[in-house]
Amino acid sequence: MKNALLVLCWFCCIGLNAQTVAFKNVNVIPMDGDYVRSLQTVLVENGVITQMGEAAEIKIPRQAKIIDGTGKYLMPGLMDMHVHFFTEQGIASKFMPQETKIMLANGVTTARIMCGDSQYLALKKQLDQGRIPGPELVVVSPQLVGKWPFRGPFFGVIADTPEKARAAVREFKAQGYAALKITFFVQPDVYDAAVETARAEGLPVTGHVGPDVGLDRALAAGQQIEHLDEFLEQLLPDTVKQRISVSGTSVWDKKKAWPTVDLLDVSKIPALVQRIKKAGISVTPTHYFLHSSFGYGQHEDSIRALPDFDYIPASLKPDRFKAREYFWTDPPPEALRKRYISLRQHLTRALYTAGVPLLCGSDSPEWFLVSGFSVHNELQAMVEAGLPPFAALETATVNPARYLGVDEQKGTIAVGKTADLLLLTANPLDDIANSRQIEGVFHQGKYYDRKTLDKLLKEARVLGKQ
Repeated sequence: MKNALLVLCWFCCIGLNAQTVAFKNVNVIPMDGDYVRSLQTVLVENGVITQMGEAAEIKIPRQAKIIDGTGKYLMPGLMDMHVHFFTEQGIASKFMPQETKIMLANGVTTARIMCGDSQYLALKKQLDQGRIPGPELVVVSPQLVGKWPFRGPFFGVIADTPEKARAAVREFKAQGYAALKITFFVQPDVYDAAVETARAEGLPVTGHVGPDVGLDRALAAGQQIEHLDEFLEQLLPDTVKQRISVSGTSVWDKKKAWPTVDLLDVSKIPALVQRIKKAGISVTPTHYFLHSSFGYGQHEDSIRALPDFDYIPASLKPDRFKAREYFWTDPPPEALRKRYISLRQHLTRALYTAGVPLLCGSDSPEWFLVSGFSVHNELQAMVEAGLPPFAALETATVNPARYLGVDEQKGTIAVGKTADLLLLTANPLDDIANSRQIEGVFHQGKYYDRKTLDKLLKEARVLGKQ
């Protein structure tokens, strides 16, 4: 009896871990089209999907563990393409596994870490080996910047000459990072040197686009662009002298940048979209972070009532509220803020319609966002921008898999693919909010049921006490 209880406890802690698992009578959202395959059995062996078909036609091996999918929906695990760790904000790195638990408990099975560090590479190895629960990490380089005038920890390399940029990129490649990230104050000659070296080293380029670099140079380089950086600036009338609007750090500039929002010309959007499409790049809008922080805002009571608020370290909350107070004390006029959101949504719809691949990225844990929870907010923001629920789900499944070059293994549910799976109690194609209705997560050959996911979230609450 004692041994039986120990085995039961082991299953509760790490989830079901069997070589053969069958999801029976489940409705499958394969994500290779906007449809549902009803009453399916999906057979998983050693973490790989080996069979899928109508439940009556699939013979389940006697030794298989059966997961009853009656009335439930099985879709690919979510991929958040813009994630950070609280470590970058001064929280001890020993708490990073708590963050990966939160991600997994929210259905994130792949996360792209957008500001690299050696401790993130070490964490990735632990996750790959199954030593701690969490998503597979794709770790990009430390940020390459031209200067760093901000206070607080700095996870990056300052490159103010082409020579420094080349050396930094080669070092990033040697250290094992998956891509080069470029952010603030980089000058054109330094940018060109970094991109040229990255291309030679086989590193994709991602990140911000600053006004010194400009959108034309970034598009010519084939850089994957975050936050719609420098897109709104392209809508400024040619007759306007000021060429800076509200991209990047300028979103804080209430006196000079925000008034330009009223001048932005919607008729320029089609030509801009065609330039972006011709460049062949993918775009990560990070709508929810920017809209909730600088667009419509949130009342303090609403912020404190968020389901992820208690996971934000207590030591960070004062600065978050201070930053909020700085912007929202005498904020830009409501009309400008509404137009800011409307233009970003218009751009996103136009990009989607033109076939530009959009990527779901939460940019958490910024302000009052926590990784895992916030990916669902971003999916909702995609729908609010005018994407159908299926297209919104593509931004967190199919599109990231293609961009990362892993679409043969991830992004859709098909025989031969890795079983990164999300079991939901309701159909997200009917209502994107149903992406939150998580019954279970399958990752690295393990099934985490709702009870186990709740346990992971409970363990992660220690973050809020830091």
